[in-house]
Amino acid sequence: MHKELEKLVSLHDLDVMISDLKHKPVQTQEKNLGFSPDIAVEKLEELRSELESEIEVRYRDMYNQLCRHYGNAVVPVIHGICSGCFTQLPTILSTASERNAEVNLCPTCGRFIYMAD
Repeated sequence: MHKELEKLVSLHDLDVMISDLKHKPVQTQEKNLGFSPDIAVEKLEELRSELESEIEVRYRDMYNQLCRHYGNAVVPVIHGICSGCFTQLPTILSTASERNAEVNLCPTCGRFIYMAD
């Protein structure tokens, strides 16, 4: 997998974890299990900041813009379909021999895509 794409997927995963831990029901559940969600969020945000600084500026800016617009900027392609907009991708994108070797965007919604199947 392309290094920048890998970083973008990791950044997305961190954003999802942070978002989940900020929800009251999840915080309550975590506290009942003996965890401290506030400390976890703080550490995850530190990791996110470090990772974000390692991503090329053009990809980082696009990622943040897509997050503001859609909520999620990185989505998998499953069976040739973008899971962000549910559009069938052109064959050239979904059948490339070196899948995920480049950073690709969905031609319809503009999200970062990676081949999951």
